[in-house]
Amino acid sequence: MIADIAAAVSADGRSERCPFHGKSSAQLHDWLQDGLHCSAGKREFKLGRYLVARFRTGAEYADALEQFRAEVAQHKKTGLLGIFIHDEGQAQTAADELRLLGAAMEQARLTENASALIAGRTMATPIDVICPVTGVEMTYEFFSVAFCPHAADPGDPLYDPSLSAPFTAINTTSDAFAFAMLVRDQAMRAWGKAPNEVPDRQAVEHLFRKCVTVWQNMSINTIQNYNRVAVDPARAVHLSEDRRRWVAPHNDPVFAELKKCPHLHEMPISYASRLTAKWLANLFDGKECLPTRDGQSGGVPMYSVEGIPGELVDF
Repeated sequence: MIADIAAAVSADGRSERCPFHGKSSAQLHDWLQDGLHCSAGKREFKLGRYLVARFRTGAEYADALEQFRAEVAQHKKTGLLGIFIHDEGQAQTAADELRLLGAAMEQARLTENASALIAGRTMATPIDVICPVTGVEMTYEFFSVAFCPHAADPGDPLYDPSLSAPFTAINTTSDAFAFAMLVRDQAMRAWGKAPNEVPDRQAVEHLFRKCVTVWQNMSINTIQNYNRVAVDPARAVHLSEDRRRWVAPHNDPVFAELKKCPHLHEMPISYASRLTAKWLANLFDGKECLPTRDGQSGGVPMYSVEGIPGELVDF
């Protein structure tokens, strides 16, 4: 319900009163302190840019998503964590939890086929917003990913600690928009102006390079954190040797999957560099900056075939 929607952390980093009570409140607090291993996510929570919503029905989730859409347009929020309140007796496995979430999303009219959604489809929410970097109106796509308590159980067929949480939830983010907000934050800190208000191309280029490095290092830290908590190496996330790619036992950012398969994904050193090149061309060369899925373009499946290296990625 809309009354339950609130930021979990205030803009100055001080925890506000949690919108939930009892078990839900304790779970969220403990998870934010010790269980959330995503460096970018932690940063956005600390800045008060995460919207946390409790929902029991698809309609309530749809209301929360509309609230989130409005706050993204105002540059107030970058992420939505929807916590699904349901009868825990209905879910004995991660697959059970995913089916409940899929049914809720169908009820919310965010998918026409719940079964297909949890079997590898993406759930994207396009949001029109003034770009925090270029100052030009454009569309950023936000992708929703399911998180489940049973995904933390090594005995579950869908064991995947990087997609686990102490509650059944949907996390909605845009890596490109979150990165754009980080760039804007750094510009405001350095000059007291947004990047599109700074006329010095060399200074902006320098800022962009620094931000790509920061975003890359945050991603490395996240992957290493989740790698350490995985008890099954086959279900761990890890970096390629050149740190330009990362491997996960799932395809990011699909909503959910009922079968696990390792996928290779781009690191920020690749996609964030492309984004900054496009922003620079828009700011100083007048080139149009078109929406893309940089940062969440999906992974490439990896296959292990006898006699052929596991990382078969060039088709």
